Amino acid sequence: MRPLMLALGAAPLVGVPALIALGPVLLLAQVQPQGLKHWVTATGLDFATVLFGLAAVLLIGAALGVVFATRAPRRRERQTEEGRMAPENAREVALARWIEEGRQIFNIWQERVERFDELQGRLAAMAQEIGQLSSRIDGLRAENRHLSEEGEALLLERDQLRSILARIGELIQRASEARRGPAGEAAAPEVGP
Repeated sequence: MRPLMLALGAAPLVGVPALIALGPVLLLAQVQPQGLKHWVTATGLDFATVLFGLAAVLLIGAALGVVFATRAPRRRERQTEEGRMAPENAREVALARWIEEGRQIFNIWQERVERFDELQGRLAAMAQEIGQLSSRIDGLRAENRHLSEEGEALLLERDQLRSILARIGELIQRASEARRGPAGEAAAPEVGP
């Protein structure tokens, strides 16, 4: 049985490259069965694409053949070992398998719990960092509001100083005009509001 399975597994490995190599030759010679030719043209596929798909299917079949061929002796070996054992030993073997599987499951769950604890610790650290960033952002917003208020106060003060300077400029201009006055006499400066 094993040689048959190996032969079935090896046949596509040899046949696929041969089909791929012969594809262009067959295409040029127009040696195609009519049914295949009709199907290929109906699907709109290229003959090389069909050959590639066939090669992929054969390759998958070969891989499955190899897998089944390697698993079959192991299965037979296990069955013969279990068949040779006494019923009491078979129960002990089954119990030992269950215990081993239970240990493996327990170890897997223990690793997951440890990973969960680690992730929970990281999450707590990230939450703390976010809290610190949030408090920093709140502080920066408060400082920004304070600076905005100071800026508005400075703008108001600037506008007041400009209006005072404009008023002083008007008074200086009136005073200089009043000094020149009619006939070059110096007139008394006007007192403004």
